[in-house]
Amino acid sequence: MIIIQPIGNVEEEILEFLKKFISTIFNTRCIVSNQKLATPEDAYNPLRNQYHSTRLLLFLKNVLRGDFNRILGVTNVDLYAPHLNFVFGEAESPGKFAIISTYRLKHPDRRIFLERVLKEAIHELGHTIGLAHCSNPSCVMYFSNSIIDTDKKSPKFCKECLKELKTRNKC
Repeated sequence: MIIIQPIGNVEEEILEFLKKFISTIFNTRCIVSNQKLATPEDAYNPLRNQYHSTRLLLFLKNVLRGDFNRILGVTNVDLYAPHLNFVFGEAESPGKFAIISTYRLKHPDRRIFLERVLKEAIHELGHTIGLAHCSNPSCVMYFSNSIIDTDKKSPKFCKECLKELKTRNKC
């Protein structure tokens, strides 16, 4: 089972969209948590005006316990990791916890925005299963250095990553 956990102010439509497609893609039960978590202020870096993604992952690990295989945190704040200007998300690889941010995925076309969110969610959940970044630019596991990379890649796994996913997947 995969739990989608909103952190901060995340639109219900985004959460339900993710629930629908993640359950199909990973062939598992997926639920949206009723628990509303505030964005932890200790993850905020005022010098960068961003939130440290690893601290948000640790926050999830400390707050959420229970019967689940994976937790996908979804937030609307700008995330960063050391030595990077920003990140779209971060995950334990392999592990149970992942987080994505919708902040840099915005687009005036709602369909494009939701597709970006889905791609990043699939990508980070792929990491939790142990998948590494892929060299195929159309694979969902390709590293997105910019939003252009996210737009170019597919929401699907390439043949090699899909084979690895099927070997490892225990969602």
